[in-house]
Amino acid sequence: MVSRPLNTQGDMGTATKILGMNISGQKTIAVYGDLNGLIYERAQMEGLSGQSFPEAFDSLCDHADKLLKVCRAQGLSSPEVISLAVSGPVDLNRGIVMAPPDLPKWDEAPLKGRLSVRYNLPVFIEQRSNASALAEMYFGAGASVQDQIFLDLEPVVAAGIIKNGRIYHGANDAAGEIGFMRMMSTGPAGLGSPGSLTGFASGLGMAELAHLRFPAIWSTPPLPYAFVRAVNDGQDEARQVLAETADHLGKALLWLIFTLDPELVIFGHPADLLGENFLSPLRDAVLRHGGADARLLPRLALSKLAAKLDDIAALAAVIDAYKKRTRE
Repeated sequence: MVSRPLNTQGDMGTATKILGMNISGQKTIAVYGDLNGLIYERAQMEGLSGQSFPEAFDSLCDHADKLLKVCRAQGLSSPEVISLAVSGPVDLNRGIVMAPPDLPKWDEAPLKGRLSVRYNLPVFIEQRSNASALAEMYFGAGASVQDQIFLDLEPVVAAGIIKNGRIYHGANDAAGEIGFMRMMSTGPAGLGSPGSLTGFASGLGMAELAHLRFPAIWSTPPLPYAFVRAVNDGQDEARQVLAETADHLGKALLWLIFTLDPELVIFGHPADLLGENFLSPLRDAVLRHGGADARLLPRLALSKLAAKLDDIAALAAVIDAYKKRTRE
């Protein structure tokens, strides 16, 4: 599929087609979609966590080329722009990915520049939790809400912060990296440090916590979604683990709430699969630790996009750039 690059960002219109990629160590999703969040085709591949950036880049391009070949066979037009959602930390100005916990061999990886040269297309990049926050704001549970937080629990705990309808990146593009917070001196690690919020509240961290608290039941950490099933099946030990997770997450969440005063907090994977089993103990923890100021608490909600979230987040960097331009 031959690409026709946009001359400038201003050339984007409602008919613009997007090649989107959502990249993490666990999985990579490539999508062909548009500015309305419509997904025409998608393809998924296994994660790239063990690969260096040069190896992974070749894998990403092969994956994208296969998707574009399917699109070409259907008579779909060439994409005109590329949108990326990538596990952080990311230097957004330079488009460089700096060794995320789930992609540890990506040291100063020039992803944006390499893809732009490879496909001769403009590339827009966003950190993964921010891209998910944008997807929920434009198409999901956060529609029309100007001040909200999206809390991602996979592969690490990170918050996408939206203030006045715009993503807040911070001075070093590091806003929302709350997974680094140390909740205890020891404990589960997940892809973070022992005792960190990522250790206690990420999908991998919860599974590790289950093993630490109940080794007779889980001699090794279960797969995260096996742990989710145990909670949803009503297993008492699993729910005790989740209550401990909620207690730590509630404390950390209060710092965000009292600082940013959001109207809404949305939770992504795997919280959306746990449903009220996740929200109920979390509300209890927030109320317990929030004290008299609990009257200021925002609504807590689950991702409305659910299984579609990662796909639409892959398009979010471009969609956000277009919508911001149309508002100006």
